[in-house]
Amino acid sequence: MPACTQCDGLMESLSFEKPREYLELARRLLNAINDGKMSLIESTCPLQDLFGAEWPANQVEHDFECSACGRKFQLFADTYLGRAGWGVTGPQTKDPTLAAIATT
Repeated sequence: MPACTQCDGLMESLSFEKPREYLELARRLLNAINDGKMSLIESTCPLQDLFGAEWPANQVEHDFECSACGRKFQLFADTYLGRAGWGVTGPQTKDPTLAAIATT
């Protein structure tokens, strides 16, 4: 399948050392959802709860899908074990060029 210009910049797996880095990506993803580029398909809490005064839980997971190609991603954090990361969890399921044509 052709490359997806909408999510190819998110293909790199990441491990976060600092909460600020995690929240920067979460903010970027929240903007992508608001712009219709990504969908939040499953989560342990609302994405906006990450920006509150207190962390919503010891473990949080947010699963996303690219609206153009259907590729799936996961953002997760485990504050108890001190791990947090981002990665691809599923392949493209639709042709992004056809999705782009359908939305214009």
